[in-house]
Amino acid sequence: MSTKTIIKRVALVAVVALGSGVLVTAPASADNNAATGGTNATTAAGVLNIATEASITGDAVLAAAGAGTATKSLGLLSNSTTQTTSSLTSTAVMRSSGEIAFYTTGATVEKAYTVEVTNATISDNTCASTCSKNLNATKTSLVAGDDGAAVLVLNFAVTPNAGATSATVSMYESAALATADDAAMATAVAAIQSGATSKGTLIQRYTITVATTSLAGVYSAAESLVNVVAAAATAATGVDEAGASVIANSAASVGYIAIDLKDAYATSLDGLGALVITGTNGAGIAYAGASSAGTPTNVTAVSTDTSGTITVARPSAFAGKSFSTTVTVTYNGVVVGTKSFTFQGEVASMVVTPRRIGALNASSTDAFRVTYADDGGNSLIGLGTSATTVVASTLTTAVTGAAIGTQGTTTDAAKGTLTCAAGTSDYLGGGTANLQLQHLNSLTGTVVKSNVFAVSCQGKAYTYTAGFDKASYTPGSVATLTLTFKDRDGDLASGYDTWAGTTAVTFAGTPASAPVTAAATTDKADSGAGNVGIKTYQFVVGSTEGTFSAVISALDINGRNSSQTNQTVQYTVANPTSTVTNAQVLQSIVALIASINKQIQALQKLILARR
Repeated sequence: MSTKTIIKRVALVAVVALGSGVLVTAPASADNNAATGGTNATTAAGVLNIATEASITGDAVLAAAGAGTATKSLGLLSNSTTQTTSSLTSTAVMRSSGEIAFYTTGATVEKAYTVEVTNATISDNTCASTCSKNLNATKTSLVAGDDGAAVLVLNFAVTPNAGATSATVSMYESAALATADDAAMATAVAAIQSGATSKGTLIQRYTITVATTSLAGVYSAAESLVNVVAAAATAATGVDEAGASVIANSAASVGYIAIDLKDAYATSLDGLGALVITGTNGAGIAYAGASSAGTPTNVTAVSTDTSGTITVARPSAFAGKSFSTTVTVTYNGVVVGTKSFTFQGEVASMVVTPRRIGALNASSTDAFRVTYADDGGNSLIGLGTSATTVVASTLTTAVTGAAIGTQGTTTDAAKGTLTCAAGTSDYLGGGTANLQLQHLNSLTGTVVKSNVFAVSCQGKAYTYTAGFDKASYTPGSVATLTLTFKDRDGDLASGYDTWAGTTAVTFAGTPASAPVTAAATTDKADSGAGNVGIKTYQFVVGSTEGTFSAVISALDINGRNSSQTNQTVQYTVANPTSTVTNAQVLQSIVALIASINKQIQALQKLILARR
């Protein structure tokens, strides 16, 4: 059977179900209004409830006695589901051709209750056999009460006026009445209806929206919600949860979309049409109403329930591979949402970047970084550290171990730890290695190897040199001073030597009294907190032109090595557009005259020679 045939059949089922009035939702809390179409809630004293059970007779149905029992509304679309004894902001939505039924039970004996409506009429009412009631001529005010032996039990129906777009239903509770029998209550009720006695305190009010036929039951994008969620049974909000559309690789990994479709009156479209969900590239699709998860075994899901959870899965043929799909949700043939998912595969490649020189006889953290990707080039993060190990044959006597110490995040790659053997001393010994890592994919058992990368384990700083990035600077420009530190073997020093805060280096005759920045760069530009290997300082040079000498002293290193001396570096400050001085002009003239004299003398010699 084709997908188009399935859609048509589902739509037909939805229409037939709507016409027969059998599509209902589950009941809600017992003492409050239930959800529209559900079984009527048990009434609580002093609470005005709407009959949420649907009538299929063409009129509202009122119970002869017993609040809410067998009472049903016609054309109720939505309603407030939480009520108290003082709910003055309750709402409901009904069709213009409908008739809403209400029911209530009095809080105490010897009190009367007044129901008033605007833009509507009280089209029917019933109460217990011992009650007294009085309906005014315009059917806009109903007063009812029971004698002193019982509380009031009342049902009534409300029909909106022709052309009305809204209506209100208000209920008042009187003060205590001296009503020993039915006759006395009838008199008291009549006095309230006439205005001779106060109707009392407003205790309940509903504002009812009367839906037009063209908007009621029709999908509204403004009122509907479709969004990606991270877990099943998550209510729709209309905003995709961050990161929920990227699905990590696992045998049971799935994605979720929460939906809640409504019409312009924020009324659920459950049971009113055909919902069809499809995914591209053969994605598995399942749909379950009431915000629960389903098993995604089909490529298309259909339903008449418009509030629930869509479950999306990669096909079995793509197990362990990257996969992408776009899920389209349609309601009665109209697209109401599209959501794209990326399913990550297992590790297909890994790239290692060295960052810092390791320290002798230590485990050096963040010595290298590792990035992982699947077969589609998608970046993979949060991988287990134990699944990545060093290829043992690439280790040396100097570099004895390497491992992933910290998993990758969305902003940082995984951080690798380097283990180095002891040297002859803190400043002497060490060595290099060309390492390679390997990652074991737990689902398929495949092993992926990284690039070969060079690492080094070296001693602490024992010597240093200094140099500026330029020989000459214009006034006010930035000069960069680089200090290069080496161990006793002459290799770049460990990136984990903590010899230096900025106070351990002094400057004399430098372009400014203090550096603008003193950012450590050790052996790599992004080397983190290490302060040895290569370190840079920046200065803003002054405005005075001339040639100067900067004296740099790394005090801690001088103390380690008696042969290490302060470093002196020359630099020049000059403006290439400066005005030529008189002395420079005079010097140029003298040079020019001397040149001319030489040329004259040479000419004279040439003439004499020809004679």
